[in-house]
Parts: sequence; C-alpha cells; structure tokens
Amino acid sequence: MILVFTILLFLAVVVAVVGVFVHRGGEGARALQARLHDIAARTHDLPKLKVERDVRYSAIPWLDALLRKINLGQRLEMLLYQAGLTLRVGALLLLIASFAIGGYFLGILIFHRAMPAVLFMVLAAPIPYIYVLYRKSVRMKAFAQEFPDSLDLLVSALRAGLSFSAAMQIVAEESPEPVRGEFAITVEEQSLGLDFRDSLLNLTRRVDSLDLRFFVTAIVLQRETGGNLAEILENTSKLIRDRFRILGDIQTFTAQGRLTGAILLCLPVSIGVFMFVTTPDYFRPMIASEAGRAALWVAASMQFMGALIIRKIVNIKV
Repeated sequence: MILVFTILLFLAVVVAVVGVFVHRGGEGARALQARLHDIAARTHDLPKLKVERDVRYSAIPWLDALLRKINLGQRLEMLLYQAGLTLRVGALLLLIASFAIGGYFLGILIFHRAMPAVLFMVLAAPIPYIYVLYRKSVRMKAFAQEFPDSLDLLVSALRAGLSFSAAMQIVAEESPEPVRGEFAITVEEQSLGLDFRDSLLNLTRRVDSLDLRFFVTAIVLQRETGGNLAEILENTSKLIRDRFRILGDIQTFTAQGRLTGAILLCLPVSIGVFMFVTTPDYFRPMIASEAGRAALWVAASMQFMGALIIRKIVNIKV
C-alpha cells in the first residue's frame, strides 16, 4: 500500500511539473502571438532590436572574470569551437575539477593511501581536456578529408563563370559538414561587410588545417598579383591530394615501427599481469616492498619515455 501511494505521489508531482511548463509555454505562445499582431498592425515606429553575442566564458561571474584576467578563456573557447562542442570554458574547467576530485576519492577508496589517490587525481583530471582534443582531431580530420572535394566544387563553379563569392556560397550550401558550416560563416562575414582578407584569415583561425592555409594563401596572392584563380585553386587541390598520398605512403612505411612500439609497450605489462595471476607469491614482493614499488615506478617512467621517443620517430610531418 505504501509503495502504491509513493508511486501515485511521484506521478502526481511529474504531472504537476509538466502542467506548469505547458502552462508557461502556452502563456509564452499567447504573448508572442499578441506581440506579432501588435507589430503587424503598426505602420511606423518599429521597435529597434539589440542583438548581442554572449561572450561570457562562464555563467559564474567570478569564474568568467578570472578566465579573462589570466587570458586562458580565449584559447580554450577556440579549442571547444574547433571540437564542435557547445560547452562553455567554465563548464570544461568544472568538469576537469570534478574528474580530479573523483579520481582522488576513487584512489582513497581502493588503496586507502594518499599517494595512489593523488596519482589517480592526476590521471583523471585531464580526461575532459583529452576528450576535447580528441573531438577536435576528429573534426579537423573530417574537414581535411572533405576539403579537396569542396575545392573541386569551387573550381567548377568558377569555371562556370560565377564570381568567387557566389562559388563560396555554393560550397557553403552543397559541401558536407564541417566544411559547409565554416564556409557559411565566412560567406556571412563577407555579406555583413567584413573585409575579404580578414574573413579568410578568420577561417584559418577557426580551422586548424595546413591545407586550408594553402588555399587562403593562394587566394590572397591571386588577389594581390592577379592570375587565373580557377587554375590556381585546381593546382592547390592537386597539391593537397598529393599530400594525402604521401601521408598514406608514410603511414605504410612506418607501420612496422608503430607496431613494434605497441608490442614493446604492452609486453612488460602483459608479462607482469601474467606472473601476478599465475604465480602471485613470486610477484608479490614487487608490490609489497618499497624497492619493488620503486622499480615499478622507474620501469613505468622508462616505458612512457620510450613511447614518446617512438612516437616522435614515426610522426613525420609533410
């Protein structure tokens, strides 16, 4: 009986909350309709609208002021935009702090010691930031893959006799995301009166792509020196495709080195886990004694340094 009463009470609260929101929505719709009728009836003295962009880094005033003072918010805001996320900078910092606190309490809960808890905190804190970097990498790779086809579409529009602004508009309408969205912003900036060069420079700031910098440099040079823009962009498209081909060849040639690095990184960990499972008495002194734990820390540090060195060797820039 008590369970039924509790369920009915919960359903009543839910219905009441939904009813309040629906009622508020109906009031808003009626007020909006009344305002629209009032505006339509007027023939003069139209209301002046003030459109402003919300440039706050955080909804919390003191956090927004702090981010502006240390000049960190602008870089993080651009990083979040490049990642395609709608988070504020303050929300990202609060997530980092939450993960750090959660990692610390998880370490305390598991090991009941301060040092492992601090280690868990250090490892957990960068997880939101690493996720943002991953989303940025995925979005920039998607832009780089779609950009040559969009550039071919731009060249075709120019050869058809359209102006560069009209060709950019076609790319902004027909290309897939994220190329479409970035070019649409550039076209909108130009239509609002921003200088042509500044709008293209803003495009290179929003998109972290070397191929896009080639594209913008070619257009700016053509505007200053003259020449056949369609032919210049066609050569730029060929250059970008050649870069992709060379990058593919590099990935093939360095596959052995990357595989060797992965094996060398996983082999000691796998052997340690295997020995701990099969012969726990033989491996337990490595964990129980201070000298064994120090040896494990040294081994982990050397593994990390080796991973960085191998990554530096196989990461060839083109």
